[in-house]
Amino acid sequence: MLKILVVDPIVKSKLTEHVNEAYWKPKADDIALHFTCLERGPRFIETEENEKSAIPDLLRVINNGEKQGYDAIIINCFGNPGLEEAKSLVKIPVIGAGEASFLKIKTAKKKFSVITTVQEAVPRVARNARKHSAEQWLVSIRPLGMHVLELIETKRLRRALLSEGKKALQEDQAETIVLGCTGMAGNAEWLSKKLSAPIIDPTRASLEMTIELLKSKSNEM
Repeated sequence: MLKILVVDPIVKSKLTEHVNEAYWKPKADDIALHFTCLERGPRFIETEENEKSAIPDLLRVINNGEKQGYDAIIINCFGNPGLEEAKSLVKIPVIGAGEASFLKIKTAKKKFSVITTVQEAVPRVARNARKHSAEQWLVSIRPLGMHVLELIETKRLRRALLSEGKKALQEDQAETIVLGCTGMAGNAEWLSKKLSAPIIDPTRASLEMTIELLKSKSNEM
């Protein structure tokens, strides 16, 4: 049984409970998932300042996770806060939700649009696309005009996702859409059917990447 710790890099809220539920659907039978969040940190992450405030307690949680015997840790945020620091801190794999999403883009080599939360989040998305070498396929970043804590309003969220998704495909010529916040988890399959286009959910991408990595390591032993 492989043990994976999913860390929400924010303090506990209705949003963290909603997002963590999305991990269960694709879970394999031989995977044990555990969820945690920060004791001290931001209530949401939308800006560089939010990210920086999350990192100290995030690194504490990740360090403890390794000591508790987890095989891998997922940083459950599209912005990948503290990812590089975490990778250098522990010996077990640490995967970022955004990192996994961009890896899927690089593998597919398809033009993509990221649907994010608010305008203030756009620079972080562009930065991470560059950092993970996916910028060449990025055609647009479309904010919904919804803050992270508002994403639990499912009907409003889906209206906005559908509207911006159509624009991304028709106006920006995107071939794939990436949900640019883990708070949008659980909507990829619905949106894919509505738009007849592939949708990347960062929660699903990070879990799949982590399981594949752990199983490949297990086969090498």
